[in-house]
Amino acid sequence: MKIPRLTALALIPLLVNSCAWLAPDYQRPEMALPGAWFGVSGQPGGMTGAAWWKNYQDPALDRLVDESLAHNGDLALAGARLRQARATYDFAFANQFPLLSLGGNASRSRLSPFYTEQKTNLGALGGLLTYELDIWGRQASAREATRSAMTATQFRQDALRLSVSAATAQLYFSLMALDADIRITEETIRSREESYAIVRKQFEREAANGLVLRQSEAEMEGTRARLAQLLIERDKAETSLSVLLGRPPREIIEGQIERGAEIAALPASPVMPDDLPSTLLERRPDIASAEAALIASNFKIGIARAAYFPQITLSSLLGISSVDVQSVFNSTMRTWQLGASMAGPVLDFGRTSSGVDLAKEEFQELLEGYKNTIRTAFKEVRDALSEQVHTQSEEEARVREEQALQEALRLANLRYAAGYSSYIEVLDAQRSLYSAQIALVAVKRARLNASVNMHKALGGGWTEAEALRPASEKLASR
Repeated sequence: MKIPRLTALALIPLLVNSCAWLAPDYQRPEMALPGAWFGVSGQPGGMTGAAWWKNYQDPALDRLVDESLAHNGDLALAGARLRQARATYDFAFANQFPLLSLGGNASRSRLSPFYTEQKTNLGALGGLLTYELDIWGRQASAREATRSAMTATQFRQDALRLSVSAATAQLYFSLMALDADIRITEETIRSREESYAIVRKQFEREAANGLVLRQSEAEMEGTRARLAQLLIERDKAETSLSVLLGRPPREIIEGQIERGAEIAALPASPVMPDDLPSTLLERRPDIASAEAALIASNFKIGIARAAYFPQITLSSLLGISSVDVQSVFNSTMRTWQLGASMAGPVLDFGRTSSGVDLAKEEFQELLEGYKNTIRTAFKEVRDALSEQVHTQSEEEARVREEQALQEALRLANLRYAAGYSSYIEVLDAQRSLYSAQIALVAVKRARLNASVNMHKALGGGWTEAEALRPASEKLASR
């Protein structure tokens, strides 16, 4: 029989490449979804997009979000995890191909005196090709499991990017709101210092009693104390944002946060979903990540089932060996070998079946997690819709409240000047106006935060065409 050449030996393992999939057929879990969004009646509004924060038309905010996405520490960790997942997939992908190894050895030995040749030399050089037949789909399932896990990691990174951009915007709005609170408080302090000076002069002329003087002084000092609290809150907000931006410690201590327009000038148009609720399953990266992890677990069931069956490995060896170094490359010194090995469980006392049960229960765990992720997503959308509707109504009411209290303060001053009321009435009007002004800033911040929550709930910033495909569709091909 004629000896096959090296090329033929190398091709033998590649000619046998059939496998049976033991993983269950994956079907996306069904859940009862609403037919329409709560409280949405087609009213116009801003829509979510890849750079949704640009809707606020604040270049300073744009630069801060870009900085956070480029340098945030959590995103850097997520990038390292994604690279690990890709390396794991590359390793599993490479396992489906034959392994070619090259080896050689040389030795010199002395034998018993009873042998004719007491000293011998031996040299060998050869290549070994090994290949595991994936008849039961173990390698293929492992490959697809790692690919799904890599996809889940990518989606988790996308979800984190969305969270970081949303947190950056909301911390920025908090800073803007604190800036506005501080300006209002400083103006109120100046007004109350002037009022206290007037009342003190009246008290010295015995035109005002001690009660009015002390109440005026208490209002002034209380407002100064509130200013100190606001300055502390602003410092904390600035350092929190610096950490979120991934700035080094020196900049956290010495750096400043860029500001843009005042909070009153920022648009807070309501963000309304323009698709059916079912599209949320494709829009949100956390849902896609949960489904990709579920698909990976489904393939792991196939890996566990494959352990019931034997592993079959083919090997082919072609090399040269000689007892004479000078003739080691002589064509007559070639050696070759073809072989196959098979190993499988016979008695494992339930180890394999326990592995299958474990894989199935892990799938059930991830299935419940996937369902909970969907429930949370729809809760967040409904909450954000409710926040937008009611904070808009609240802001309109707060504007009217401030206008009414401005007029009330004007009338209180007129009544006091005409001698119809005491200065306590003026102090009450000042206190009420200050509270209303602070409340108006708070509701403006709440409206901005509600629109950010809406962008986040709808999966804003994650709208690439490939990403919008269902994870089950992208992983269905084998």
